Amino acid sequence: MERFMKAKKIVFLVSCVTAFFVNEMNAQDVHFSQFNETPQLLNPGATGVYNGYMRGIINYKNQWMAMGNEFNTMAASFDIPMFDYNERKAHLGAGLNFFNDKAGDSKFGLTQVNLCIAGIIPVAEASKLSLGVSLGGAQQKANLSSVVWGTQYNGQGFDPTLNSGENVTNFANFYFDLGAGLYYEYSNKKVNFSRDDEKRLAIGVAYFHLNRPEQKMFSVSEKMYGKLVVNINGHFDKAGSKISFEPSAIYFMQGPNMEITAGCAIRYRLKNGTKITGFYTESGVALGIHYRLNDAIIPQLYYQVKDFSIGISYDVNISSYKKTSKLNGGAEISLKYHILKGALFKRKYM
Repeated sequence: MERFMKAKKIVFLVSCVTAFFVNEMNAQDVHFSQFNETPQLLNPGATGVYNGYMRGIINYKNQWMAMGNEFNTMAASFDIPMFDYNERKAHLGAGLNFFNDKAGDSKFGLTQVNLCIAGIIPVAEASKLSLGVSLGGAQQKANLSSVVWGTQYNGQGFDPTLNSGENVTNFANFYFDLGAGLYYEYSNKKVNFSRDDEKRLAIGVAYFHLNRPEQKMFSVSEKMYGKLVVNINGHFDKAGSKISFEPSAIYFMQGPNMEITAGCAIRYRLKNGTKITGFYTESGVALGIHYRLNDAIIPQLYYQVKDFSIGISYDVNISSYKKTSKLNGGAEISLKYHILKGALFKRKYM
């Protein structure tokens, strides 16, 4: 009986996964809990919009470990402001981002590469407005040779030598993708010989899958829903102290799916940067918490030293799935290399 119940459970899981692949291909796209560390995935208009010379970020997430064959997601991005000789003049931002997502025994996943270009226009002394586009190619892929089927149950357990009756072993689908976004940033930074005081607020609105690419799986074909992304984040130094507040929120809507995540981090400045040469930027540590509506509580920890920063977070699942997940959600890490403009005299790079 125990073997039968175990087998029945496996058949049920396989059925659920198969139904998900066939009927829910329009589910929400890949995204991270540390969404502020994936600027180009949220809005191509954010490309090159930062107070620095170059920015590179790597992200990794391991999700739903309670299921045994968890979801693994990796992303990487790089962007620079181009022709930024005078901050008060219009210039371009250019970037490239990549992500890969795999799940389950079949390694069903998505690999995508996007090129992002943004036009950045100063609209006031401390404000910038940017319009960006992203153009990319994506491939969905799965290997069904390692998947077991209900017809392979021999009465006591699953026998992989039995004929499953299924004639498919591999699946792949490629499509082009197009997105666009509008991004606004206000940054009022006072630089002096001892420290910086900054007030920064950014708001972005983006829309992805403008061309409604077609997803195919064998005989099933559907057009993807467009995805609306609205995000806001800020950084507010408390005058006369080493404390900063960093609130942020994001809203996704893709077809029938919606997601809202909001929270705040408190940052403590450990060391001020050098103000004459700019060879050493400030270091600090931030502790925050975000809440994904009806899904998860997300504690986060960030540490910055010089031009490097690392972020660590964990999704504590509180949805109706928590009886199965046992509160397990997903561990996530981000690594960023970010050359900032922290000096009274700008640094020059070849």
